[in-house]
Amino acid sequence: MNVIYTKAVLYAYTSIEAIKRQIDDFVERRALASMNDYSPCDEQCEIIIEHMAQKVILTQLKSKLKAVLISLTNEELELLDYKYLKIRPKEYFENIDTTKRSYYRKQLNLIKKISHRCDKALLTDEWFEKNCLNINAIKWLVKRVENREENSRKNKGEKCVGKLNNIKNNSRKKGKDNSFKLSA
Repeated sequence: MNVIYTKAVLYAYTSIEAIKRQIDDFVERRALASMNDYSPCDEQCEIIIEHMAQKVILTQLKSKLKAVLISLTNEELELLDYKYLKIRPKEYFENIDTTKRSYYRKQLNLIKKISHRCDKALLTDEWFEKNCLNINAIKWLVKRVENREENSRKNKGEKCVGKLNNIKNNSRKKGKDNSFKLSA
């Protein structure tokens, strides 16, 4: 499973039951409102059936992801909980130093590991695209993760350019020319 989908699924994991309850509420309201709705009955039934199918897909998604999460170590689960799951209160994580490069490296490696295990658990890109991207909440989360990733790449690029400009300016102040030159 690709990293974007993996992150979106991790963000959604703790909310899946709430999304399923919302679907139940929607189906109930839709069924009750059908008395006053003069659209064809088969159209109304199709809408209800589509939403019930989404609920089944969410149940499958949660069970497959749960199987993947069970296989992780306690340290890996704590890293996931801190960034994605948000099950424990913030005070629990006071000792985690998120400013160290090792934290970001661990997070990156953990996402890759989960993505790989999702593929083994048949939670593949194809399955996800076919089934989960029809659910508005999941589609919204994927878009949100994509935007965060894009902003992160932009910020990293700006930081790198800024650092290069600082190095260049500092070397000029010292009278050095460290610019790269091509020779013919």
